[in-house]
Amino acid sequence: MGHTRLGSIPKSRKWAVVVSGVMGEASSEASTSTPTRINVDDLARETLEAAQGGLIAAINDTGLIYTFFILTQIALASRKDDWQHSLTRIGIDLPEEATLHDLTTGMQGAIDDFLYSQNRVTDISEMAQKAAGEALATLASDKSTTLFGSALSEVQTAVHDLSTKNGFSDLGQKFFGLFMARFLNFYLSRISASYINGNSFSHIGDISRFNNVLKNHCEQSAFIVRDFCGQWYSKTEYLKGISLRNTAGFIAVALKKLSAEMKRQEIGQ
Repeated sequence: MGHTRLGSIPKSRKWAVVVSGVMGEASSEASTSTPTRINVDDLARETLEAAQGGLIAAINDTGLIYTFFILTQIALASRKDDWQHSLTRIGIDLPEEATLHDLTTGMQGAIDDFLYSQNRVTDISEMAQKAAGEALATLASDKSTTLFGSALSEVQTAVHDLSTKNGFSDLGQKFFGLFMARFLNFYLSRISASYINGNSFSHIGDISRFNNVLKNHCEQSAFIVRDFCGQWYSKTEYLKGISLRNTAGFIAVALKKLSAEMKRQEIGQ
């Protein structure tokens, strides 16, 4: 702001290369009094090391757990004839003319209500909420008429495609990829300050371009949990139903897998 491997990770830019893309520009923008050239490899390594520790600490974050739980419940609700009422039961009240945008907004509101009631709002929970909203909007928008102009029944059809084992695998990978992008950027922006005379990383370089590269890198890295997401979702719902408690267990394993992937990238840079 990721331990068993399931399949091969698609080829992507090394983390150090991702960092160097923007840090090269940052170096040229830094003060001429900077005594040494920015060491991208060191910066990349320190970021991964810090993020690994932060990721393990996030295992028990209530906001992260509840956000992923809500994603499962939205997917499962789309299978029901009473889709609208099923959403109401998880705190999302939408009219018949609601759009995909309304659904993602309602999801954020439901998560906020829960977290404020528990006094559990954290940086991690905010990252998770944003990642969930973007993941749902990105994957479902291709299926609905438009992001702002489709009826609730069409939104249900779009989300229903994400409620299958394969569909939820895609949703899980997208969610964790977007979450990891925010998570790594969080650490990178802070650690980079010591490399550039204390300037914040968030104000240097071509941030828009870098964020796109970072998202792509993290989504490819999150492939490590893709099949795990779909398998857990399908099997757990079939055998005993998905609950907040077993979602917490899933999140713990998923984050350990992602953390191990970070370690692999750190060693293999």
